[in-house]
Amino acid sequence: MKKWFTNILFFTGSFCLLVSCNDLQQTQQPAGEDPAVNISENIPEEASEKELETSPEEIRGQLSKKKGDSTIAKFYEIRSYAPAWTSPKKRSAFLEELQKADSEGLSFKDYYHEELRHLLENAAELGQEEAAELDIQLTRAFLSYAHDLYYGKLDPKKLYKNWGVSRKNKDLPAILQQVLENDNIAEALEDLKPSHQIYRDLKVSLQEYAELRESESSFDKIREGELIRPGEKDPRLSAIANRLTQLGHLSEEFTDSVYSAKLQEVVRSYQKEKGLQMDGLIGNSTIAELNMTAGERYKQILANLERWRWYPRDLGEHYILINIPQFKLSVVKEGDTVRTHNVIAGTRARQTPIFSDTIRYVVINPTWTIPPTIKAQDIIPKVSRDPSYLTNKNMKVYSKDGTLLDPEKIDWSSPQARSYTIIQRAGPTNPLGQVKIIYPNQYLIYLHDTPSQNLFSQNQRAESSGCVRVENAVDLSGYVLRDQEDWNEERIRETIASGRTIQVKINQPIQVHHFYWTAWPAGGKTVFTEDVYRLDKDIYSRLSTD
Repeated sequence: MKKWFTNILFFTGSFCLLVSCNDLQQTQQPAGEDPAVNISENIPEEASEKELETSPEEIRGQLSKKKGDSTIAKFYEIRSYAPAWTSPKKRSAFLEELQKADSEGLSFKDYYHEELRHLLENAAELGQEEAAELDIQLTRAFLSYAHDLYYGKLDPKKLYKNWGVSRKNKDLPAILQQVLENDNIAEALEDLKPSHQIYRDLKVSLQEYAELRESESSFDKIREGELIRPGEKDPRLSAIANRLTQLGHLSEEFTDSVYSAKLQEVVRSYQKEKGLQMDGLIGNSTIAELNMTAGERYKQILANLERWRWYPRDLGEHYILINIPQFKLSVVKEGDTVRTHNVIAGTRARQTPIFSDTIRYVVINPTWTIPPTIKAQDIIPKVSRDPSYLTNKNMKVYSKDGTLLDPEKIDWSSPQARSYTIIQRAGPTNPLGQVKIIYPNQYLIYLHDTPSQNLFSQNQRAESSGCVRVENAVDLSGYVLRDQEDWNEERIRETIASGRTIQVKINQPIQVHHFYWTAWPAGGKTVFTEDVYRLDKDIYSRLSTD
């Protein structure tokens, strides 16, 4: 088995902040606007030539004039207000690192703003007061850049209704103090970045698409409209074929006047790569993907780099990783990808949350306690129309005190109906199938089997109400319980056959990470999949303006 940092085949389809963003925020420019910044054109030579002359009194005086700079004030308090950047060597080392911001998917101009540039240009002539201001501005730039490298520029909790990924805090003022004492600016900043191979490779993709957007030939966007089926004529077919040729998917000239079997094969291959429904039908989802330019892909990569800055730096030694838009689950242990499964995730209306938690137990022959949303939006309307619905589905209704109720005697139009607990007993009609894997969380989300195995043959699998349905879930349960005495696959199968509902506690908890990313490098190219929850554009637009 290949190591995690090289084995990313499964991706191809086979925080609580210590530093206040308000403290550090500057006038923002579009993220990644300049993919390669020439330091000699942006940072004057004076910045690295002269020893600055200022004093703790001047630093304290300048800080007293500012409001909302508590993080910066904390840093100077650590060092009794002694200036930090008097050394031209330290300034030069930091500015050299700062000019790499664009290659991280951030913007150099966010940190190297006009006020800082002006002070650096006149560094040789600054008085003590101005030198103190330059010192503070360099500190501001470092803390802001360090913050964005570690936490991300945006706060995901403000973007997502259901975001449950926790992060370890970093004492950035203390880190800066250590950096200045140890002269290790480059190493310290590198340690703040995500260490995931995907993040590092995406930075290569960012540069690639920065160049592609400059050299990309223009093309007319394909008009959306009616579905194009095999054998049908459509005036858009020529433009579709030309775009597939431009993208490297079609090598021969397309001359047919109808949607031929040959072109359908190419379209199916393209749909598979993009995570679309691989039906060979040309609908608006396929056309939208074909219309994506290199510039738009560049923005998509920026959004995904930002996401990786939000995720934990350490995912653990043994974990399950789910990429929601790719509908894939992978089990990783000590750097090895040991197994993968197809999954079904939540619909756009009922999205699977992004969060991390720990598996505690497996339930064999699970019952299903209907979640509040499904109960209100699905079950109650159905039983209101058909009082026998619950009986036919092997469902029982209980009051708050646990009393079994007769569903035909309940007024399902009353508000009280929503307070009742509805439980579906184990059996062939139970949507949880034969097993469920529980990691208790506030979202009531878990992994489970499903009787609807046919859905796994679809490429686009946003079909659930939020929980994650797993193909071959019984096998995954066997893996999770592999270290449990007496719980081998044979016993699991025997228990399933018995129909008895049994809960098995996990002795060695495994973390589960529900993540979301739509671009990743694999097989020598950057793979993009459909942004099923339509999240990329919002991230990029905020990166460009915040």
